[in-house]
Amino acid sequence: MSRRTPPSDPFRRRLLAGMAALTGTAMLPGCGDSSPLLRDGGERVPGAVPSSVTLPAPGTGDAAAVFPSSVASGDPTPAGAVIWTRVAPEAMKPGEDLLWQIAEDEAFARPVAAGRMSTAALTARNDHTIKLDTHGLLQPNRFYWYRFAHAGVSSRGGRLRTLPRPDEAVDRLRLLVTSCQDYTFAFFHAFGEMAGVEADYLVHLGDFIYESAIAPLRVIRLPSGASYASTREDLFTIYRTHRSDTHLQALLERHTLLATFDDHEFANDLYFDGERPRGPDHPLDEDAAAMSAYVRDAFDAWYRYLPVRVGYRPEAPFPEVMQAWRSFRFGKLAELAMVELRTHRSPHPCGEANLGERQLVQESQCEARHEEGRTMMGAAQKRWMLDTLRGSGAQWRLLGLPVPFSPIRAARTPPMLYETDHWDGYTAERTELLHELAGTPDLVVLAGDLHAFGAGTLQDGYPDGPAVGAEFITSCAAATPIASPINLPATLFLQSSTVLANNPHLALWDGSRNGWIELEITPAGCTATMRAMLAQLPLANPSSELASFRVEAGKPGVIRA
Repeated sequence: MSRRTPPSDPFRRRLLAGMAALTGTAMLPGCGDSSPLLRDGGERVPGAVPSSVTLPAPGTGDAAAVFPSSVASGDPTPAGAVIWTRVAPEAMKPGEDLLWQIAEDEAFARPVAAGRMSTAALTARNDHTIKLDTHGLLQPNRFYWYRFAHAGVSSRGGRLRTLPRPDEAVDRLRLLVTSCQDYTFAFFHAFGEMAGVEADYLVHLGDFIYESAIAPLRVIRLPSGASYASTREDLFTIYRTHRSDTHLQALLERHTLLATFDDHEFANDLYFDGERPRGPDHPLDEDAAAMSAYVRDAFDAWYRYLPVRVGYRPEAPFPEVMQAWRSFRFGKLAELAMVELRTHRSPHPCGEANLGERQLVQESQCEARHEEGRTMMGAAQKRWMLDTLRGSGAQWRLLGLPVPFSPIRAARTPPMLYETDHWDGYTAERTELLHELAGTPDLVVLAGDLHAFGAGTLQDGYPDGPAVGAEFITSCAAATPIASPINLPATLFLQSSTVLANNPHLALWDGSRNGWIELEITPAGCTATMRAMLAQLPLANPSSELASFRVEAGKPGVIRA
């Protein structure tokens, strides 16, 4: 990310570090100017408190044995970020602290801050993971390197990037955009290649894990013996297995993460019926108490394993356990509002069976999808999102959605078919939002979930309404593409030619390949490049450019780059 910044201020850095040490907490108003404050009583990420410590030299000891999930960073501010690691319980030595260090260089020759914390905080309850909030210790809009150490062993080093100041002029922003990784259905080659791409931040739009262990491609054996996660230890086993993949480790070491969740962190097509979580396809769904306990554990596992700073109240009633909506401000150039679409949504409009009620639903049998009052976002999150995007002081307004926003009609002539777990099951709210967002300058939506690449123009009314903005949909980086033969019968209706013929607002649809999006934003325009590859092949295969689209500043809608 290009920038124009003042020289580093060592006195300010020492002052902030001293203040953090005195208070023992991070001084954090929020990720960006318009981020919601954490609710009272919520769990907060502990602040990194500097102290005088000596770490072993980088590369000392067997990092994989002590830190088997390596390191990660996320949720940056202009003055820091959250850093994360996990210590193998068998490698923990009683009485020896966990050490951390941040430096200006990869060799850690120019240290900025370091400290220690007791390993007593690393317990089976959090699967021996730890997050530290370094807010207040770092300078804006800079790369830093960080690491941990324990019992004479240094972790691998990670790289993080802080946000620019909100009023800072930024010339260029590069984002990697991805979603959907299923260890049992795909290899993580894409992540290894993405780790080598120079970018500022990594945007993950949900399905960081899959709750199932049903595919033979790469086996996960759950402690419960079931095929779907049903216990806390099942969930931790899935996260540990995903994070054992060296390609995913390399990606998270290299790029600072901006993440939200979707359904597979919990259960397919998750929603809440009042205070009761429902997963229509999950084996625990009919047992309200068991499903509630499982989903509560799933929230906790996501919170423990991702370097996020969100509103989290473990004991709160559903659906108030987690407030994940927040924004990230990239100086004057762009602001990204991240939302989640599971905890406050209405039930599916026309039943909870799979085929015919949630997937490939006939228009003539599902008029309820157009009902007023049905919501994907909930009133509070919706108002926050609209206020953030319309009121932002940044030029480009980005919205991170776990599922696609555009209408996606699988057939245009009877029987017209739709997926109702997405916005096509909540059309009145989508119409309301697009009308409310009309006139918002330089609006770009980033979406995932459908395991397909897409690009289209958002409209205030379909099929002929005026353009409101652009949408770019990323395929799954490491799961089964929607048009794969394994996805019958959906693949019959979601081939590229069929979708494009039935949806004139879409300029691209390709559900045949895995991959990610590389997004580059300048004051003149926003360019999205789709990188495609095949994740079911056991051998790494380099990605190729599938397509590239551009949004010109001040001109909503997509054009071929």
